[in-house]
Amino acid sequence: MAIFLRYSRFPIRAIFIFFSKSESMLVSRNALFSVFFIIVAAPFLIPKMIWLSRSEKTDGIMRFVGKSYTGQLVHLYSEISFIAGRDTIWFDSEDNTIYETGEIVPVLYQKNNPSDAKVNIFSNIWNDTVIYGAGPLIILLLIFFHPKGIPKHFKFYISGRKPFLKIV
Repeated sequence: MAIFLRYSRFPIRAIFIFFSKSESMLVSRNALFSVFFIIVAAPFLIPKMIWLSRSEKTDGIMRFVGKSYTGQLVHLYSEISFIAGRDTIWFDSEDNTIYETGEIVPVLYQKNNPSDAKVNIFSNIWNDTVIYGAGPLIILLLIFFHPKGIPKHFKFYISGRKPFLKIV
């Protein structure tokens, strides 16, 4: 519990130090990379978590297979409809997610904006988050775990004045 309390206050104190010219602190490599990991992951995870928390579940029906062209690429998708209130909403599934005509599929949609809908399967909901977030996270993990990266015994000095971050 003491370790959790020690590190749980670190991001708040680091933000305070960043805006204060007179404060400074010494942190370990693990604590600093934990904060970097949160900073890199948060922009990708928070919007998706908010979208999921505000979404409604329903069932939709696959109506037909749609086709679109982008240059020389052909995109096939399922055209799905569902009922939200008194309206019938139509939307396209992700590329190459093809269902049988008339098949019932699980749908998540926003109650305030029913046209913002997705098929409720892992790949349709999380693909964009994983694709956009994986690059920066992989780079951060490579820096953290690579043997020629920053050695484990190093400490970081954070201050409100230049240089903001110094390896000690």
